[in-house]
Amino acid sequence: MQALPKAALSPEARKQAKAEAAFAAAGVPMDFAAVEKVLRQGLTPGLDAKLADRFDRPTAVRAVADRVSALTAALVASGVRSGGVCIVPALASAATLEAVAAAGLRAWLVDVDPYSWMFDPAHLRERLGEAPPPIEAIVPTCAFGRAPDMTAWAAFQRETGLPIVVDATDGFDVIMDAPVPVIVGLPSGQGVFVASQDASFIARLEAPAFEGEAGLEGWSGQRLRLATAAQRLRMLLLGAPIGFQPGWGMSWVSDAWVVSVTEGAAPVVAEKLAQMGYATNPVGPGIVIRDQTPVADRLAKSVLSLPFHADLGIAELDELAEAVRKAL
Repeated sequence: MQALPKAALSPEARKQAKAEAAFAAAGVPMDFAAVEKVLRQGLTPGLDAKLADRFDRPTAVRAVADRVSALTAALVASGVRSGGVCIVPALASAATLEAVAAAGLRAWLVDVDPYSWMFDPAHLRERLGEAPPPIEAIVPTCAFGRAPDMTAWAAFQRETGLPIVVDATDGFDVIMDAPVPVIVGLPSGQGVFVASQDASFIARLEAPAFEGEAGLEGWSGQRLRLATAAQRLRMLLLGAPIGFQPGWGMSWVSDAWVVSVTEGAAPVVAEKLAQMGYATNPVGPGIVIRDQTPVADRLAKSVLSLPFHADLGIAELDELAEAVRKAL
């Protein structure tokens, strides 16, 4: 049968042909039947489809009820064997470690870069030989909303053959591609989604579906308010002895406000802020099996993480900045 000219193809057919061409050029396998099955079988196919549309390349997506269930299911779908070791960065959250344990794995913490606050393939390559065997998976995380290098992790997965699942729960603003499976939080603050360019991976995912308000419709306005509030806060704290994450509030946003303070001062500053009614989030997961982690140990005592939201008004930001200055 002679192929139809492009002008005769339906919009849906042209979109699929374009997607297939993109994947063929990238050498990535894609099962569009599996994608359709995934989008049809979930409880919120409309949401899954909307989330998939935000990615540059054809990507399968599944919205899941919560972070721990999503990461656990993703590790299981990766084929990990119970009892093995999962490598995670030393600043991984308690939720990340809970998911690793729920998948039947033992977490082994590796130190992070002092500037990005994440670990990278170059450093991890040097430490793989020190990890307790058997290594079953790697779970990189985003640093409080800052983007990990997804391309580098995809290359590292091809190099090592190890399953890699990125926990970027705080990274809705920055995750735009999924060459390896990635967990991303929904902007409403409820639920997450799992994304992967491998549709068969999403088809294998067994996790409770997300039901509720995802916050997609209001994201553009929420993002603008987050950025505006963050920039105001940065202005209010000009000259204060703190360091903001590079680009926070300008090139990217998140609902976590994380700053570095004088080395070793974080516990004291956090206690003073608590006395003024401002609770801080813990940085780092506490004592678990780990490699030598001097950078992460220092950061845990020198970094503060505070809740941050889009509806902070000028008066509230003034009070928050004043409280931080007093605590410092």
